[in-house]
Amino acid sequence: MSSGGALGDAVAAALPPVEFNAFADLAEGYSTNAGGFSGGGQGDDTFTRGRIGLDLNYLKPRLQANASYLLTGQYWSTYHRLNHLSHRLNLTSRTVLVPEMLFLNANAFAAPADLTRVGDLSAGGEPISRYNTRDTYGYSVSPQFMLRFKDYLTSNLSASQGGVFFVEPSAGNTGTPVPIDPARNSYSTTISEQIASGSWFQQLSWSALGSYGQYSQTTRTQRQIEGIGNVTYAATRYLKLFVVGGYSDFHSTASLNEDLSGPTAMGGFTFSQGPALSFTFQAGTQHNFATYTGSAQWEISPLTRFIAQATDGISTPQGDILSRLGSTSWNNGSFNNGGFGAGSGTGYSPLNPGGLALDNSIYRMRSIEASLIHSEGQMNYSLTAFGNERDRLDASPITGLKLRSSVYGLRGTVTRHLNPKTTATLSAAWSRGNEFGGHDNIVSADAAVNYQLSRHLELYLTNHLVHRSSQALISVPNRPLTEDQVLIGIRARL
Repeated sequence: MSSGGALGDAVAAALPPVEFNAFADLAEGYSTNAGGFSGGGQGDDTFTRGRIGLDLNYLKPRLQANASYLLTGQYWSTYHRLNHLSHRLNLTSRTVLVPEMLFLNANAFAAPADLTRVGDLSAGGEPISRYNTRDTYGYSVSPQFMLRFKDYLTSNLSASQGGVFFVEPSAGNTGTPVPIDPARNSYSTTISEQIASGSWFQQLSWSALGSYGQYSQTTRTQRQIEGIGNVTYAATRYLKLFVVGGYSDFHSTASLNEDLSGPTAMGGFTFSQGPALSFTFQAGTQHNFATYTGSAQWEISPLTRFIAQATDGISTPQGDILSRLGSTSWNNGSFNNGGFGAGSGTGYSPLNPGGLALDNSIYRMRSIEASLIHSEGQMNYSLTAFGNERDRLDASPITGLKLRSSVYGLRGTVTRHLNPKTTATLSAAWSRGNEFGGHDNIVSADAAVNYQLSRHLELYLTNHLVHRSSQALISVPNRPLTEDQVLIGIRARL
């Protein structure tokens, strides 16, 4: 849970201290393309799926924790190499060790991950190939020490230790190899100290930040030392103008095609009318690149909200995962990236949306994501647009590949309570990737109907469909992929 997401003592005390939910379900399924192969060469098959799910929300003044876990097992009738167990986990917690002074934040996740968009894919999102899938796990632990010197200034000393791990699934390695060096286990260690002005500085506030970060893999290490200063001027009650300046020293044991050490100089503004509307934008230069970042949160009405975020930074795919993991929080009844994005329970993960290659390269990464969420009566809607662009800063493993890759797309979900016992959900997504010298398009659709038999028992029917087309990809077959999965099952809840 992010440091800013802690509830006040009075609010936390008013909430139920412990909420625990659990379920188990069993389903029979059919797939038109069991291995998720291009061209559908694997053939169809039936399978049995069992799942156990646990949700825990613990909210007390000294400890706030939210966790969601899902264990899935699948047994295939013919293609036994696809049999597997997979884990999905989201965990975020904040412990108050010393009130108003010492805190401990801890996050963890587990999720299957596709290494690329162009390898073997499953419509149900399960691991099906050692070539293109990894069971991914990660953790982040961050102690935080805060001091307040009357109304003049505050000190925030924090450190973090994190790791992300990639494990080959139990599924067999029959399928299509992908042209990347698959992501390896990675660790990060950071420490930072921020000194900021207190409430005594009303119209003109300031802060100074110094940080050190080291990110290591089996084959390479990156180190970044940074010093940043910020001065903010409250022009009006709602508008604040700010300037940011400093210097960043970046070093990598891998040879890079750009010098990433250099000054930071940016300016921007924040417009805020309380929790209902907040907008921040800044632009300038960082790591010797022109950069633009920002965020927006708008409560359009009590039923509708809009959230958006744009980021720009230097990282590896593993470092990007750890950064998102460190900012994972629980807001509005779901897990998300620091309050941005629309996620829910085990449906959220810190993996970057879009599916650009999970490899061992260093990139300049730019991303933007915006979501519109609306609830009215028996209906819930969400629409998300996203875009990611990466510039490779080290050598490509394939001669002739462009250094820039990108993906952008749309996701939409509609949920309706048809009657007190029946709920239907329909979601669809489209994305286009420009990678491996060509491009691909992926379209997916999911439909689900749940019928409540009793307080603890329900029936469900789901359908998962995925279709991919591609053109001019290098070292990857340019054949279409289509899979349709249908499941019918029964779920028991505590």
